[in-house]
Amino acid sequence: MPIKGQKNAQKTQKSDSPVQQANEGAMLTADASEANQASVSSELVSHPDVMSAIKSMQTDFASRFDSLLNAIRGVQNEIQLIATRVSQTEDRIGNNEDDIATLKKDNCTLKGELEALTRKVDDLENRSRRSNLRLVGLPEKAEGRDMCSFLVKWIPEVLGTVSFPGPLIIERAHRIGRPPEADSAATGPAPRPRAVVMKFLNYADKTRVMRAAREMGTVLYEGKKVMFFPDISSELLKQRKTYDPVKKLLASFSIPDLRFGIIHPAKLLVTHKGKRHVFDNASQANVFAQQFKEEGGYP
Repeated sequence: MPIKGQKNAQKTQKSDSPVQQANEGAMLTADASEANQASVSSELVSHPDVMSAIKSMQTDFASRFDSLLNAIRGVQNEIQLIATRVSQTEDRIGNNEDDIATLKKDNCTLKGELEALTRKVDDLENRSRRSNLRLVGLPEKAEGRDMCSFLVKWIPEVLGTVSFPGPLIIERAHRIGRPPEADSAATGPAPRPRAVVMKFLNYADKTRVMRAAREMGTVLYEGKKVMFFPDISSELLKQRKTYDPVKKLLASFSIPDLRFGIIHPAKLLVTHKGKRHVFDNASQANVFAQQFKEEGGYP
């Protein structure tokens, strides 16, 4: 008869036998797998073509990987170079913007100075011509050989000696431009005679001539109309010409006591019934002329 402790040990051995069997089976499976891998490895090692292909793949992969790394390094270098150049470009653009701002400021200053100097030069030019008169319409060769002697004698005769208490003194006088006969290609009607510019020694004599010519209205030389004008610069002449439309409009009113004219340097003076009005630009004068027309007198 078995002992009680032995029976319990036998029961324990019987109860543990399935687990042990499973572990033993797993160990056997692992051993079998390792054995299979070892056998496969031994077979691969023993096959020279397979090993050669593997080595070739490894070499090809290594070369491609190296080329990829080199390409990445090249891209990185180019990116760094581009970043450096972009930074330099930004600095240069910033410097250029600062220089442009400075140049714009200087340009505005120089422009203002140039305009001021231009006005001064034009004013000086017109001041140097204050004693000059321009005679338009005098036929060619009417003066003979001495223009000054002709004008000193002819002007008092045609304008009246009463306006000239003393003899006129003309420093110099000459025609402007090329003689008409110098242009051999000119055809058709006779060309207009060249204008005559004369310089008086005294400004008062020039004023007397202008006043006498204005009072006479129409001045003739051998039946041909001649006109006296102040000698001014081309820039001032342009400014005065801006009043021409207004002057034509005022002249169309046909009002006997309406007087208008240009005063120095380029202002329009309108006089009506003893009232005077001076305009600094043509737009103001045009507004005044329209109101004058509508209201029939000073607005």
